[in-house]
Amino acid sequence: MNYELLAVEIVAGVGGNENIQSVTHCATRLRFNLVDDSLVNDDVMKAIDGVMGVSSKGGQYQLIIGNSVAALYDEVEKLITPKTQDKEVKEDKKTGIGSIINSIFDVLSGTFVMFIPVLIAAGMISAVLALLTSFEIVSAEEPTYIVFSAIQSAIFYFLPIFAGYAAGSKLKMNPFIGMALGAVLCYSGINGVEGLSIFGIGITAVTYSSTVFPIILGVWVMSYVEKGMKKITPDVLKGLLVPMVTLLVGVISTLLILGPIGSVLGGYLSSFITMVSDNLGWLAPSLIALIYPVMVFTGMHYSLIPLVMTAFATIGYDPLLMVAGFIGNLAEGGAAAATAVLEKDKEKRAEAAAITISAVCGITEPALFGITLRNKKTLISVCIGGFAGALFGGIMSMKAFGFVGGLPSLPLFLDSAGGFGNIIVAIISIIISFVVTFALTFILNKRERKNV
Repeated sequence: MNYELLAVEIVAGVGGNENIQSVTHCATRLRFNLVDDSLVNDDVMKAIDGVMGVSSKGGQYQLIIGNSVAALYDEVEKLITPKTQDKEVKEDKKTGIGSIINSIFDVLSGTFVMFIPVLIAAGMISAVLALLTSFEIVSAEEPTYIVFSAIQSAIFYFLPIFAGYAAGSKLKMNPFIGMALGAVLCYSGINGVEGLSIFGIGITAVTYSSTVFPIILGVWVMSYVEKGMKKITPDVLKGLLVPMVTLLVGVISTLLILGPIGSVLGGYLSSFITMVSDNLGWLAPSLIALIYPVMVFTGMHYSLIPLVMTAFATIGYDPLLMVAGFIGNLAEGGAAAATAVLEKDKEKRAEAAAITISAVCGITEPALFGITLRNKKTLISVCIGGFAGALFGGIMSMKAFGFVGGLPSLPLFLDSAGGFGNIIVAIISIIISFVVTFALTFILNKRERKNV
């Protein structure tokens, strides 16, 4: 693929440099914040060779590219000069509940997507440790165990620092100030300490380690403080006063107000997870898997990551989104595999086979936009296949002990407490999902082709 040429076509298609506020990317998508979304023609963008699909959700215009998105992003970045000042003016004009909700989803998804690779790395290292202990290669008393365990524990413990940097980048402020706020919240003299006060005002003791809500709220406030300070501070004093005042206001407001609010929100999420697990534990994963293709299409799955983080921090595993997403990914693989078998054209068959491998490994956007969403019968097959696999997993109380995606992350279903029961359930669940989806996709589409 000629990424330079593709980048030129995409930049022109979204309205040119002047219409681009900023651009980022995740595993498979280019994510644009545009000055005026109406300047973009979806049909024109879909017709560009290399663009698998488009989505406009959460205040972002997203292009589905596939596994090569990072290489394309490098070329796109060379062609644009983000217009941060214009964006601030445009955002000031946005009003209404819909715009507020879109902004919230945009910030949440844009923040979490930045440090998901770190969480995946921590989870996979934890899975390796689980394998080593399950096969008695390493014991819990050995230094090797301590080192491997520290990697995973430290990353989750200092999560506010990662979230601070990501939120700062997303909200267009100095990300290192965001990191500084996260570091303050994790400091042993602050984190979970009782009896503190600021100028006589008592501080509620909150455990900030492994949390994300308080830091995002704090960075959100600091983004406005930084912008305001830059406008009123003389140039000669900006380097001294802007970072100091921004961080100080962020720390004080977070400790006195936002931290407790974030802690309460996290508590509600924890209660919600517990309620769902107690009352709909066996059914909830299957319901999520049923609509998982739609969640990926809209980007909603990123916005639900706080639920996952809360589950990991409180009960040590996730019985909902990670389970449903893992099984849903394999359903996409089943649909792509059936499509490859049905294809008569060699090139299309090879493409579908490559997409199958990608989906099975956890990157499902090529399958979703290249195959599933183009055929309603295939979409129905994926939904039913994911539901069937997740239903079995839910009945058997399947749990994910880390951020999972595809088959390479299967070891994350190993229970650190010992035993192979949970991972066996996971294997059976994904087999059900893959086979049911493959069979339905094959039967429904083969019958349709015969009638043509």
